[in-house]
Amino acid sequence: MLTARPIRPTVSVLSIFLLALAAVVCLPHRAFAATKAITDADKGGVVRLRLGDTLEVSLKSNPSTGFMWYVEKESTPLVKLVHQSQTDVEEPGEGRPVFQVFRFEPKRGGDGVLRMHYVRSWEKPTPDDERFDIHVVID
Repeated sequence: MLTARPIRPTVSVLSIFLLALAAVVCLPHRAFAATKAITDADKGGVVRLRLGDTLEVSLKSNPSTGFMWYVEKESTPLVKLVHQSQTDVEEPGEGRPVFQVFRFEPKRGGDGVLRMHYVRSWEKPTPDDERFDIHVVID
């Protein structure tokens, strides 16, 4: 009578490990994505992104005075605004300051400048308006 040999546990563990490794290698690029968070302190700098990353820009504003941050029309088309929100600032003082949070996703590789300006929506922008520019490089 033939008896079946038991499967060695090392073969099963090795098989599971190899399957898990293959799954990780085959994951879409997005699985390795990062969120790059920048603030007004990064103004004029450079941020490097990969396709699948998220760029989060947090800028202090005071909507109670009518002033808010807006993405300029001349801003780079390499990133797409996908979400905008605001959070309260724990700070005493006049008005009701907030952080406006903008989330962008890269659309394609290249480099350009993300341009934003701080204005009242009902007023025409002027050269003296506060601006935020950051050089974006997408690999």
